[in-house]
Amino acid sequence: MSTAEFTQDSSANSVEQNKIINAIPVMAWSTLPDGTADFFNEHFLSFLGITSEVAHGWGWMTSLHPDELETLASVWSALIASKRPGETEARFRRSDGQYRWFLFRANPVYAEDGSVTRWYGTNTDIDDRKRAEEALRRSAAFLAQGQTLTETGSVWWKPLTQEIFWSDEAYRVAGYPKTQQPSVELMLGRCHPDDLAHVQEMVARAVENGANLELEHRLLMPDGEVKYVRLVLQNIGLDRSAPEFIGAVTDITQRKTAEELLRRSEMLLAEGQRISLTGTFSWQVDTDEITFSNELHRIFGFPKDTIVDFDRITERVYPEDLPLLAEKMSNVRSGSDNPDYEIRLRVSDQVKHVRVVGRIIKHLNGTTECLGAVQDVTAQRLAEEARDKLRSELAQIARVMSLSTMAAAIAHEVNQPLTGIVTNASTSLHMLSADPPNIDGAIETARRTIRDGNRAADVITRLRVLFKRGTSAVEPVDLNEAALEVVSLLSPDLQRHRISLRTELFEALPRVAGDRVQLQQVIMNFLRNSIDAIGDRSQHPRDIVVRTELGADRALRFSVEDTGCGIAGTDPDRLFDAFHTTKADGMGIGLSISRSIVEAHGGKIWGRGNSAIGAKFGFSIPGKPEHCLEEGADVFRAGRS
Repeated sequence: MSTAEFTQDSSANSVEQNKIINAIPVMAWSTLPDGTADFFNEHFLSFLGITSEVAHGWGWMTSLHPDELETLASVWSALIASKRPGETEARFRRSDGQYRWFLFRANPVYAEDGSVTRWYGTNTDIDDRKRAEEALRRSAAFLAQGQTLTETGSVWWKPLTQEIFWSDEAYRVAGYPKTQQPSVELMLGRCHPDDLAHVQEMVARAVENGANLELEHRLLMPDGEVKYVRLVLQNIGLDRSAPEFIGAVTDITQRKTAEELLRRSEMLLAEGQRISLTGTFSWQVDTDEITFSNELHRIFGFPKDTIVDFDRITERVYPEDLPLLAEKMSNVRSGSDNPDYEIRLRVSDQVKHVRVVGRIIKHLNGTTECLGAVQDVTAQRLAEEARDKLRSELAQIARVMSLSTMAAAIAHEVNQPLTGIVTNASTSLHMLSADPPNIDGAIETARRTIRDGNRAADVITRLRVLFKRGTSAVEPVDLNEAALEVVSLLSPDLQRHRISLRTELFEALPRVAGDRVQLQQVIMNFLRNSIDAIGDRSQHPRDIVVRTELGADRALRFSVEDTGCGIAGTDPDRLFDAFHTTKADGMGIGLSISRSIVEAHGGKIWGRGNSAIGAKFGFSIPGKPEHCLEEGADVFRAGRS
């Protein structure tokens, strides 16, 4: 073959080789031994969008991502120095400006002496793979983070081969280190003893039947902590006789704890409503949607499944109270009032008194809701009415009972002036019929008759004032003077029982605003009890001391101390209870009424036994300066009205 023919053939082969290289669906290139690029196939140049002249030498590196320049240069230098094949990854900028990942592979061509004559390489587009790997990595990270946040671990289990896999979170839920080989026995070893048999039965049934499994049970940790877990296994095997399970185990301790707290809270709320006779409601003011609690259904006499509306509510409300209900509803609609009122209900021919308390809430979406409570106060109101009625009756009974006692005393006291009147009249007639008539003696006798008549009239007047009915007379009262009047009324009883009464009255005692007759009734009760306690028994001494004092707080104190039988064996806390008495024939209302009177005056009452014999009863009433008495009387009247 001639030289011309060889040259022509070589040229043809070179062209053919270039066609092959350019047809390769990868970016191909070659460099000199020092790494200087001298050839790029068309696929390479087309991707970068540059010419062979621009890419020649080291020009192609301008298309590398800035973050890869240093790394690629370092790897390429190491390969040239090692004279060995190698690869690395880097990003190239495409002609449209987008960067994509490529796998750089370089192989050397050696001379007979082992030196490198050229380097040949390819760049393979791996951008899709890199993105998939990144997505997988992120997915795995998200999965791990999601499992941590939800406290849910994943499991895989093939019972036939005993292969099992736990995720990191599954290890954490079970409380085992990640280095420990997972197994069914390992998981069952944490199972709470009370749940173990049930869990073993369910797991065995799932393995035998290839059925899916879902159950909740407890784990008992080494430190004594109890965890609640939810286990879900799904069979993904094609053969039910050889199941393959994937699933999840979730720590539901917080949820279970919250559910238990909610259950207890709802139970306590329901029980509290039942005990306190209080129901709750919600009223959506904009839509008039009403929700009643179970207790409120009971209070209104509605079945639990009743749909409550205002028509049903107004059917239960007492007719006279409907205007009040309408007014309160109107106030709520206008947003100007929080309801707090009492109305009556008619439920099965029974009248119920209920107290309604509510609060208006403005929601962020602009709607208005009224939340409230309704308490059945029927028993309380009936008790108050009965108490007021009983108090009125007891007061009247006390007056009537006192009248019989007072009548004897008054009769005795009135009898003396009446006897004197009769005697004086007889004496006066005798003096006038004498011969000569004793005019001066008759005149003096007439004066004594007038004196005794006035004395009888005074006794009757005091009796009428003490027992008259009607509005209490509030006035400045001299407690010393009021006490002496009662002592005077009871003097016949004191004489008859041979009782010595001594008074120790504070001379500068200020007056107090109050009802003079009522205060005298208290004093009368104290003195009558002391007289009865001493009685006719042969005991010495037989003394009563009536005392008034002015306390450091300027309170007026009155007390009666006796040497009677005392109150030993009697509960001091019950002395002033209605119908509690230590007398064989007593009714037990005197001290109870006395307490009511004293407390109505803003005071306190007490009673106690003496260390030796007898007892001491008393009360204290707040005192006021002289110029404040009228103001005090006004306050007292307001308090009683």
